[in-house]
This record gives sequence, C-alpha cells and structure tokens, in this order.
Amino acid sequence: MHVLAAVDPRLYQYRGSVAAGVVVICLLAGCGPQESHYFGTTSPRHGPSEIWINNAGEPEWLDPSKCSDGNGGEIIANTFAGLVQPHPATLEPLPDLASRWDVSPDGRTYTFHLRPSQWSDGRPLTAHDFVYSFRRLVDPKTASKYATNGFIFKGGAAVGRGEAAPESLGVRALDDLTLEVELEDPLPYFLSFLTFYSFMPIPRHLLEDLEARGIDPELWTRPEHVVCNGPYRMTEWVFRQRMVFEKNPRYWDAEHVGLERVRVAMVESYTTALNMYAAGEFDWPGSNTSLPAEFMDYLSGFADFRRDPYLAAYFYWINTEAEPLDDPLVRRALSLAIDRESLVKYIARGGQIPSADLVPDGLAGYRGLGLPIFDPKEARRLLAEAGYADGSEVPPITLIYNTSEGHKQVAEAIQQMWNKELGITVELENQEWKVFLSNAELMNFQICRMGWTGDYADPFTFLELLTSDCGNNHSNWSNPEYDRLLQAANRQTDPAARLARLREAEALALAEQPLIPLYIYTRSQLIKPYVRGIDGNHQDRHPWKYLSIDETFDPADPPAADARAVALPAETPL
Repeated sequence: MHVLAAVDPRLYQYRGSVAAGVVVICLLAGCGPQESHYFGTTSPRHGPSEIWINNAGEPEWLDPSKCSDGNGGEIIANTFAGLVQPHPATLEPLPDLASRWDVSPDGRTYTFHLRPSQWSDGRPLTAHDFVYSFRRLVDPKTASKYATNGFIFKGGAAVGRGEAAPESLGVRALDDLTLEVELEDPLPYFLSFLTFYSFMPIPRHLLEDLEARGIDPELWTRPEHVVCNGPYRMTEWVFRQRMVFEKNPRYWDAEHVGLERVRVAMVESYTTALNMYAAGEFDWPGSNTSLPAEFMDYLSGFADFRRDPYLAAYFYWINTEAEPLDDPLVRRALSLAIDRESLVKYIARGGQIPSADLVPDGLAGYRGLGLPIFDPKEARRLLAEAGYADGSEVPPITLIYNTSEGHKQVAEAIQQMWNKELGITVELENQEWKVFLSNAELMNFQICRMGWTGDYADPFTFLELLTSDCGNNHSNWSNPEYDRLLQAANRQTDPAARLARLREAEALALAEQPLIPLYIYTRSQLIKPYVRGIDGNHQDRHPWKYLSIDETFDPADPPAADARAVALPAETPL
C-alpha cells in the first residue's frame, strides 16, 4: 500500500491551517505515479450501462422553483428538461423542449415553438406548464430564493414584490405548443439563462393531484411521487446515503441518453470521497466535490487529473447589521487584512486567482476593479478610524462554514491572518449543510462562508447577488442606487455602456464591503479514464445524458489527452 503524505506545514506561515488538515490516504497497490498513470482503479466495478458519482451532500430542494444550491441543482438539471439546453462542451444554448424560437426586432419578445413531449407519467407537457412554472417561481407564496430570476420577465418585479398578480407576468401560452415570453429588457444572456434549473417546468397536475388526495404537495419530489420530464427519473432515495436514477423512456430525446442508470452518493468529506474514488466507488466524484487542497500537487501528476477554468467566486458574506460588522470601516479592514495570494498558494492550492473583486476580470468583456488583495497597513488604519486602536477591543465575531476540510482550512488561515494583522480574535463554527443553509437564509450569523457559480456568462450573474430583492443576498445590505445602476445597465443597448454601468455598481457595493471576495475558482478534479462525455467548460456542467463507459479502454495504453471529451452521436439533434 502507498501512503499519500500531507503537505509539510512549514511551507506556510499560517501553519495551523494545513496542520489541521493533515490526513493519511491509503491507496490501492500500484496507484502511485511511479507505478501507474492513474490514481486508483482503472476498470469500473459495475456494468457498462451505469455510472457511480458523488453529489457531496443532501440537496436542500429538488423543486426547480425552490432550489438554490448546487447539490439540488445537479439533480434537477439531469431529471428535468427546459426550453433550451446547454451544449455539453461549449454551453451554447441549443434546442431542447423548444425546437425553435422567434425573436422580435427589439429583442424583448421570444416565441418558443415546443416539440410534442410527455411527463414521465405519460401526461402531455404543454406551454401551459411553463406558464404555471414561471409564475410559480416569481410568486411570493413560493418563497423562492431565486424569485429574482423571474424578474427578467415583463412585470416580474411587481409580481415578486406582491404588487401585482402572478397572472400579469409576461408569459403566455398561445396554444399547447407555443409559448410567448416578454422581457423587461433585451438581455444578451437570456437564452443561456434559460438553461438554468429555475426555468424548468413543474408538473402542475401532480401537485394538484397530491393536494386532492390529502398529501402535502411539498412532497412531490419524493421518489414515490415525483414526475419529471428529463433524461433520468429518480427511483430510490436513501437519506444521506444515495440516490438512484434510471433512464426516463418518455424523455423526448431518450434514444441519445447513453446510460441506463446513475448511482449518486452523498459524501460530504472530500478526503473520504477521494478514498472512494481510488477504490472505484466513484467513477467521477461529480461537480460538487472538490479535491483536498493539501494533496493537489500530488494528484496533479496523474493522468486522470484535470484542471479547467471555472466561472465561480469564493467569498465571505458579512451580516452588515451585526455589531461590530455594521461599520463599513471594520468590514473593509477585515478584507484588506487577508493575504489572498498566500491563501491561494499555500491553502487552496488549486491554481485559483486571488481577487478582492466579485466579478471575474474579463467576463464577457468586463474590466475588473482590480481592488487591493492585501494591504495590512491600510487595514489597521481603517480599524483605528472605526474606533478600535487595538483589535482586542473589537466585540466577539464568529465565522460559520459548512462541513468540509477545505472550508475549514481556509477559515483557519483567515482566522490567523486577522489575529496576526489586526489583533482580532474570531471564533469558527462548523455546521452541517442544511443547518448552514438555513442559518445563511435567516442571516443567523456574523460572517458566513459562501461560493457562487455563475448561472450564465455575464457579470450580472454575480452582481445580482447584492440587489435588494435577491433571495440569495445574505448580507442585510441594501442600496437603492446600486439597484438603480443595475436596472439602468440592463436597459442599455450599447454593450460598452452596459458594462460601464455594471462596473460602477460593483465599485459602489465593494466600497461598503457587504461581502469579502477571496478568489476566483479553477476546477480541479479526477475522472476515471474509462468515462466518456465530460468536457471542460467554465461552469463545470456535464449533463449525464452524454456520459458513457468505454468498454474498450485499456489501462496499459498511453493516456489520451482528450479521451474524456464529449462525443456526440452523429444523429444528435443538437
């Protein structure tokens, strides 16, 4: 057996963070880079018609209108189909339930022509289902954290604020197979946005049937009730252990779905997931599982390791109504006292980009603010200006994070930085995922770890987080001028002028520091060499329908650089 040694903590001045993450991973014989190209097993422990992956934890919701976390989103994206779908490699929006669409000259009205399709229970799926679903997303009664996604529709903001009836939303069924959508503004990212799970249809007939039978409609996503319309349907759900999905024969494109079965585990520990991958319990740890940072350099030497650019930011929410964080000077001091370059180099260790900006530089032509990533002298000056000449005078602060070795190591490093540079003592609190999400939603915290993956390739996907109406804004910060700037940006027809307004808004927000950006992600992962259908893209979205197992793979052959890429069938409708 080979033993994977932990990183020497002497490499890093905030050594407690790495030392606390020291673990020993016992690997199968022959998996070291000197003896094999690959990390762990190289043949599947199951038949060629299924795949085993990890989803990193229990989903909060499997309801498209209510979900706001990656664990639930991954399931929804593969069990529901929307009007359009992302190309598995480029993420370009392509036809799905809508076979084609027309756009008005002003870019504000889209007419979608739906192909005949069915729900998994055999009921016809129509344009009326989309009307119901979009109204339900925005309706305040749904209490969706993503309700603001529906504000793109004409009248969406008024509906979401309870000022207008859901029926006034700018979506209508012209007939069973024709859907008309009116937008508030001509959005350059609209079709890409529609690939997001919030816009998946809901089986209204099922919810109404459950209610008529005296069953809580909230339970409609349980395996014994669920009705879907995507490539796979859930057949088993064992709490905190596994989910099982089987090919949906009523999916309109079922002939191009590669696998009959997908088994999904819910292992939160990155180290445990890595061990299970080495042993062949996972063919792919999945989009929601990260590699333990302290082993990143070692793992990068294997042929089944891959690193891709990733449209995601890691940051800390600040509850701006909690003392002493109600003072923007304190918030800015905390941000400037973080040595982001060291954090990325010695703790995260995945090639991440240190950044004090929220929006990644260069996204869709956007020019980043380029805020300082470390300035301890200015941090101490700001803290003194706030009335705390000595950090020991600062009232108690607690930082919460969800269960994860990686989040713990980052939190411990920043805890030590704040103590070293400012003299502030910060307590850390680890919480299970659902408890963590609940506390974040209720703003029951002072500082809260969070990451955000862009839902589409536009700066607005990050900047919307800080709007007053956004259900995912966990800062208690609201600024009417910020909201106005974003609205003005989306009314601009000149792309350069639009980006300038967005940049002005970001500068306004980060001057008050309702959150502390830390770095822009890269995506480092392991994928078994016999898995096909996974191509790198900036959102790490890999539809299960394109995955397959290569029965001809021979581990003795030299690794092929593009072996895991998506191979679409010649007759694919894409």
